[in-house]
Amino acid sequence: MNTTQPFRPTERYTALSDRFRSLWTFYQFLGGVFKHQDRGDLPFSYDFQALYKRMQDIVPGLANASEKEAEKEITGIERELSQIHGQLKAIEGEFPPSLLRRLFDHLKQQDEKILVALAKFYLQYEAFDEDTLDKLDILLTRLAEAPGEGDRVLPKSDADLKIMFERLAEFAGIQLPDAIERSALLVAIREFKDQIEQIPDFDAILAGGVYDQYRSFKHKLGTSFLDPEIAIELVKTNIAAKNRFQELYRLEEAGILEDTNRIFEIERYLEKNPDAADTDLRLQIEAFKRFRGRFDEGRKDGNIKRDVLADLRTSMQEILQRFEPSEEHAAYFARRSTTVEPTVPPSTPTPELDPPAQAAPAAAVVEPIAYETEQEAISQRASSTMSLDELVPPDTLLNEPLHKIMFALELVIWDHPPERAVTLTQLNNLKLEPWEADAYRRMAGGIAKQGTLDWDLCHFLLTTAALRVKMDEEDGEIVRLKSADSGGRLFEVLERSAQSLERAGEMEKRFQWFLDDMLYRGHTDKLDQLYRSRFRFLKSYATLWLDHQDAGGVTPL
Repeated sequence: MNTTQPFRPTERYTALSDRFRSLWTFYQFLGGVFKHQDRGDLPFSYDFQALYKRMQDIVPGLANASEKEAEKEITGIERELSQIHGQLKAIEGEFPPSLLRRLFDHLKQQDEKILVALAKFYLQYEAFDEDTLDKLDILLTRLAEAPGEGDRVLPKSDADLKIMFERLAEFAGIQLPDAIERSALLVAIREFKDQIEQIPDFDAILAGGVYDQYRSFKHKLGTSFLDPEIAIELVKTNIAAKNRFQELYRLEEAGILEDTNRIFEIERYLEKNPDAADTDLRLQIEAFKRFRGRFDEGRKDGNIKRDVLADLRTSMQEILQRFEPSEEHAAYFARRSTTVEPTVPPSTPTPELDPPAQAAPAAAVVEPIAYETEQEAISQRASSTMSLDELVPPDTLLNEPLHKIMFALELVIWDHPPERAVTLTQLNNLKLEPWEADAYRRMAGGIAKQGTLDWDLCHFLLTTAALRVKMDEEDGEIVRLKSADSGGRLFEVLERSAQSLERAGEMEKRFQWFLDDMLYRGHTDKLDQLYRSRFRFLKSYATLWLDHQDAGGVTPL
């Protein structure tokens, strides 16, 4: 019996075009990955434009050419696409899911065609290993997300998801499970969703448990996860896991913030009183610094790994349990309780848990305090001027503009209300808003307490103002150097300002989190202030982005 499928040129050409778009999109995406990592050009080059022209040239001849001629031409291009896919697959395999997840997150939800094209690249694999399944899982979940309230995400409608997953399953052309197997798998996925939504605290997430079991279950699904009904339930469960992680991480972050501040204070005390610590305690503090460094690196990359977070928490608990203050110690800490401590700024991590998650800290806006009342609190602050490191956590990118703002404010903020201070000559070039100057005043004066949400908002206002000042200065340099045709110096400024643009993209997202929280809490009296800071920030961000690109800079992903 002849089982050979008949040659259908139109259908074959449509499938060919679909594969071509997927490979071209992924080729460009990988090029962006290499630039993002400063690795230069992609180690594979192909003239997609020429191949596209060859494909267009086939179309007029399909109707007139003999079946053998048309099939030979299409088969030749299909073979060529398979070779391209193999080359890109070898390069893509170097990158773990955790890295590509962060880059996928840079793609906007409205870029659905790009996300679909990237997913189709993976669907062309002959076999799916665990990394490939993880990457597909991430992409399909991104495709299924719709914005919800605050930092939560919601799944799109079942009808929309069904249409999308049916098309992807058809593209993959793989065998799907039968009705009995499908029914059993759906029951198991829904049970995982119920368990995830009932996770009691962040310790349960760190312990693995249901998260690890769910990930292992998805790996065992193999190609069954492409069944439209199963895919819908999977992405719903993934989104539920993201939202639950966000809720619990927000609470956990507040605890990390508080314990970190206490350890910093212990360390400063021991520097002044070296006899108060034994060797073991000092070794534990050194270990804490290492774990804190790894934690900060993860926060910067938006990828905090579970073991790093667990090590940091264990290290902090050991130090706090070991350090038993004597009466002398207790008196010292009582005197220091009203001073400013370093803090861990709120972050938006994507821990290496499955599914990936983004956490956004909530923010609170306290009711206005009368200037006279604040003066009473300010009068209790230390008589010596604080260093920048004592006021805010170290920030290599923003240390210079923060120093500039801090120095200028110290000259006037204690003698004038913020509304008057920002108009004085000392601050005129910084163009600060009154509430941004007041944010520094509240932090340095000890009014905004470390570990509170009030402090988080003040710190955010101060750092966004510093970045705005930095971006304005860099934009002025780019415009000046471009007109002066100073190539070498311009390249240096473009490289430096690219870092500012990358940070600005991260900070801009947090404006919305604070605005949403104000609305949720009913603190609408401060909305206009935050909106004005946001729009001024966006103006500086957009201006630098455009001038940076016009001058030949490579804008961050």
